[in-house]
Amino acid sequence: MYLIATDNGLYKLDKELEKLTEDYEVNDAILPYICSSERGVIFNYKEVIINEGCWRLWEFGNTIYASIEGPKIYEIKDGKVKEILNLTKEAERLGWEFPYGPAHITDFALFRDQIVATVEEGNLLIGKSISQLKPLDFFADMHNLLAYGENLLIATANGIYVTKDLTIFNKVINGYAHGLENLGGIIVGHIMSQEPLIISKDNGISWDKISLKLPRPTFGVTAIAKKDERKVIYSTSAIYEVDVIENKAIELVKEIPMTRRVIRV
Repeated sequence: MYLIATDNGLYKLDKELEKLTEDYEVNDAILPYICSSERGVIFNYKEVIINEGCWRLWEFGNTIYASIEGPKIYEIKDGKVKEILNLTKEAERLGWEFPYGPAHITDFALFRDQIVATVEEGNLLIGKSISQLKPLDFFADMHNLLAYGENLLIATANGIYVTKDLTIFNKVINGYAHGLENLGGIIVGHIMSQEPLIISKDNGISWDKISLKLPRPTFGVTAIAKKDERKVIYSTSAIYEVDVIENKAIELVKEIPMTRRVIRV
C-alpha cells in the first residue's frame, strides 16, 4: 500500500485510489499523523496538534519527528508534542531561505551513526540526536537524502552530490533532483524532465537516464517509492508502476492532483 501526499489532499493507493482527507496541501504522512504546510500536523484527520507549517515527518526510535517551518522540529511521543530543536537564529545568521516562507528541513537519514538532515535552502545538518543537529559547511537547496553503503547521496536543486566523509562533496549528475530510492543493488532517482527517472548501479557514483517519458515532476515533488527490486511507483499528475530494468511503465491512475510525496506503507 502507498500513501500519495498531494497539493489537494492525501490519497491511499491499494487496489484502487481512495481520498482520505479534505482538499488541502499535504506534504507527508505517517498515519494517523498528517503533515501539511497549510494546516500543520493533524492527528486522526481532524485534530491539529501543531498549528505551524509542516514539511516532513520522520519516525525513529518509536518517536515521530515533525519538520516545521523555521526550521524547527517537534517530537511526537506517547500522545505528547514537544519542540526539541529551533534553528531560526541559525537560519537568519547563515542566510537560509525559502521562496514561499521560512526555511525548513526536508529529509533525515542515519549515516555513520549520526543523524543527517537537509535544509531547503541552507546548510547540511548533523548530530548525535535530533536535538543536537548543527550545520556543516555544505550549503545547497536540498531535497532528499539516501545513505547507501559508505556513501551519502544528497538530491538538490542543481544535482546529486555524494560524500563519504561529510567533508568532501562531489556532484555526480546535474539537474533539479528530488527522489532517491534504494531498490537493492540499484538506486533510482528523478530529475525535472520529460524523461525524469535515472538509475545508478555503482553506489550513486554514475547515473544513466531511463528512456521513458512520464508526466513531468514540478518543484517540490518526491515522485518515487520502491515497489520491489526492479520497480517503483511513480506519481506526479498521474500514477505509474515503472520497471526500471525493462524501461516499461503501466499507468495505474490517469489523473491525480500534483503529488508532493509518495510514501510506501
